[in-house]
Formats: sequence, C-alpha cells, structure tokens
Amino acid sequence: MMTRILITIGDMNGIGPEIIMKALNTKGIEEKYDITIISPVSVLEYYYRLYGLEPIRGKYKIISICEGKAHIKPGEGTKESGFIAGFAVKTAVNLCRQKRYDAIVTAPISKKALNTAGFKYDGHTEMLTALDNSAASVMFMTSSKLNMAFATTHPPLKKVSELITRRLLESKIKTAYNSLCSDFGILNPRIAVLSLNPHAGEGGLIGNEEKKIIEPAINKLRKQLSGAVIEGPFPSDGYFAVKNYKNFDLTFALYHDQGFIPFKMIAGFKGVNFTAGLSFVRTSPDHGTAYDIAGKNIADPAGLLEAIKTADKISRSRNKH
Repeated sequence: MMTRILITIGDMNGIGPEIIMKALNTKGIEEKYDITIISPVSVLEYYYRLYGLEPIRGKYKIISICEGKAHIKPGEGTKESGFIAGFAVKTAVNLCRQKRYDAIVTAPISKKALNTAGFKYDGHTEMLTALDNSAASVMFMTSSKLNMAFATTHPPLKKVSELITRRLLESKIKTAYNSLCSDFGILNPRIAVLSLNPHAGEGGLIGNEEKKIIEPAINKLRKQLSGAVIEGPFPSDGYFAVKNYKNFDLTFALYHDQGFIPFKMIAGFKGVNFTAGLSFVRTSPDHGTAYDIAGKNIADPAGLLEAIKTADKISRSRNKH
C-alpha cells in the first residue's frame, strides 16, 4: 500500500510551487506514492505556464483552497501568501488527525508572512506542534550523513540559556530517542549531546549549565532509557572538527545555529527537516522560500524529493514498529 502524502504549497511567492511541480514531474514518482497537493489550483496553473512545465492537475489529486486570495507576486512575502501557507498547513493537520493521510510534506514558508496573516507562530515546527496538541515535539534534521535534533527551535539567542532546563532536555532527548527507535528502526541508539558554553563550560569557569543542568539530565536519561548510549556534553567546535558525529546515531544541539550550520555544511541539499513527536509524519526540505530566485525557473527540487522519500520511509517504519 502506498503512503498517503499531503504536500502543502508553502509560500506561493517563493520557490515552493516550482519545486513541487518539478518534483512531481520526476519520472515514476506517482507510481511510488499516493500524493495530494493542498493549494489554490490557480497558483499551480500560473507556475506551470510560467515555467513551461507539464501540468500536474489530473495526474495528482489537488485540494483547492483560498482561490480568492491567490494574488501571486513572485519574490515577495505578502499577507495573502502567508495566509494561504498557514491555511494549507491547518488543512493538512486536520486531515492527518482524521487518519485520512499518513504524512505531510511542507514546502517552505516565510515566518514573517505567516505572522502578518495572523498565524502567530515562529515557524512550521511550532505551528504543527500546537495544532497537533503535542506535548513534546522535537525539530529533527535527518540525512544519510548526520542526524541532528534540537532542544530549542527559533528563540532569540539571548533567551536560549534560560530555556535550557533539566526538564526540557529530558523531554526532548527522550522524544528523539523514541523517534530513533520507532521512526528510524534504530535499536539501542547512540546520542551525543552538545554543550551550551565554549569548551563545555571549562569546569564552570565559563558557565555552569553543563554541570548543573546538562550532565544531570544525561545521567538521569541513561538510567531511564534502557539500551541507549547518551554521551556529552561535547564542545561543538571540537566535536565537528574531528567528525565525532560519525560515532553516533544522533547529535543533540541546544539551539538553532549550533546545529544547523554544521548540518547544512555536511548534508548539503540532501537534508530533511522532520518533526518528531507528532501523531503524524511531517517532513520538509531544509531550505527556505528563496525569494531571490522565485519565478526564475532555477530552483532545485532535490530537497523536496528527499522530503517525500523520507516521509514514506518514516511512515513505513512507524507502522512496522
């Protein structure tokens, strides 16, 4: 049985429509997955005419939304593009919670446009977590070379240290551990936790979060999670310099740039954003709206294709386990 996948249009003024149509025009993909697109039909029609691509209407199912708001302005985040992006996500979540679909693949959104349209979230992860009433979701980046999960998602850097608590770390790492087991089929996973401060706090000289928060959380989880290997906290500069990540199934970062910079350098365009801990599977490419190249027919659909493949893989693993 094919995995039932919903693809949301993302920001219609970004590269989302382009990469969706290019990905879905890839030979044989319709034979592998049961795909439905959530988008105004007029947006898809506009872009396939603009790019001279083969229409996907009739080839794939389309759930048409917000036709009256589809005022397309390639390269510009607008209130209308933010509303359509947010409404598409809400629609997809409702359908998955009704068990009518197995997974959601989200095309990139603009956080600013999303908020301008009245969806007050810092990003996809936060929105999906709220709509699914999830108690403990985790932003999880995956690739063939490196898996990276995060304690925090998009807070300003000056707020990160106050958000890092034992309770938060225990909850997030436990969710990531469970995902490795059920979503990726990894038995007895090995997890490395990065430090918050330079040199892992230098024994408390630079900061005490490692001694007071991170190490106690790791020790408690070692006792709770039978079979898991959890090590750290590792200073992130040395950890990546010697490629220590190759010794672990998952690297656990404490804040956005600490994990995303090395992840994108290592995974390239093959990285996939996965939200662990939801009642359904959600993936997306690891890039943004790319307004600067929107409407120019030069966007690469490789990331979206990887997101579709990963959604299928995780759905099958979750069903199996």
